[in-house]
Amino acid sequence: MGRRIGQSPARGLDAGSGFTPLRAFRRMCDVSASGRAARAAGMRMARACGAVTRAMAAAGLLACGVTAAAAQGLASEGLVEVHHAIPLPRGTQLDVVVSRRKDAMPATAVLLFPGYPGILRIRNEGGSPAFDLGGNFLVRARRHLNAEDVFTVLVDCPVDQRTACGDAYRSSPQHAEDIGRLVRFVRSELGAGQVYLLGTSYGTVSTAFLARALGAEIDGAIHAAAFTDPRPGRNSHGTAMAGFDWAVAGVPQLFVHHKDDPCDVTRHASIDKQRGRIPLITVEGVVEPRGEPCQAYSAHGFVGREKATMQAIGAWIRTRDVQQVVSGNP
Repeated sequence: MGRRIGQSPARGLDAGSGFTPLRAFRRMCDVSASGRAARAAGMRMARACGAVTRAMAAAGLLACGVTAAAAQGLASEGLVEVHHAIPLPRGTQLDVVVSRRKDAMPATAVLLFPGYPGILRIRNEGGSPAFDLGGNFLVRARRHLNAEDVFTVLVDCPVDQRTACGDAYRSSPQHAEDIGRLVRFVRSELGAGQVYLLGTSYGTVSTAFLARALGAEIDGAIHAAAFTDPRPGRNSHGTAMAGFDWAVAGVPQLFVHHKDDPCDVTRHASIDKQRGRIPLITVEGVVEPRGEPCQAYSAHGFVGREKATMQAIGAWIRTRDVQQVVSGNP
């Protein structure tokens, strides 16, 4: 199934709930939103503002479609991408997308766990693979981590977890068993000599618990915009991270966090206190931030610093060199 991936954009951590026509129009054009969410925003905008806005919304959606398509193509620029379906013993499957530079033979794999909800829904559309969450930092910036010696693996939630893929699963032995199976596949079938985990935002719930559970099965774990201050409440996600002891994991770890992360559950000051002796790369500056504080195109998602951030991660993977401050793109 060696086809190029076509992506669908998707939501960031927190979509926000207030509606205004301006917010709706921005939602239509935000490639971090899902196609379904963008269409819904356009329809709400039309209902709220009448016939004139209906015409504007139709034109806007057409223009946004061109913008989103361009962004999606850029995310996979220079990559050869393949969809693999990993069968799991309980009768379901784990879908992944493997990305490599053209003509490269990399031996280091980095498994990518995107932010909330982490459900990529990897599938085939019109004979070509497709997936959601196209606006997520790890998804849109994966080309910057791929190199002659490194390839990436976008990790979906198993099919039987696609209704939630929440804390209970991410912190469970089942999750560790599923990803352990993937690690063995990546080593035996894809030729990886080293395997790292990289999560962002809600994806760090996975990387945090997996670093503990998998131990020597992996070579290290990177936590970007790590979950530090989960909200209390019945419907909150990330509560498994309350009081989490990062030092328990017996593998090399790295934190990557934006100095001005505006998201109240992923505070830079909190991870600086919680990290202990685990190294931290601090990212500074943004370019054209937009969306809610916990969405993918704010400082929370390293907007405008994608390339430099990924290159700093790559340097740590290769040499354990820690670039303490990332302040611009090369």
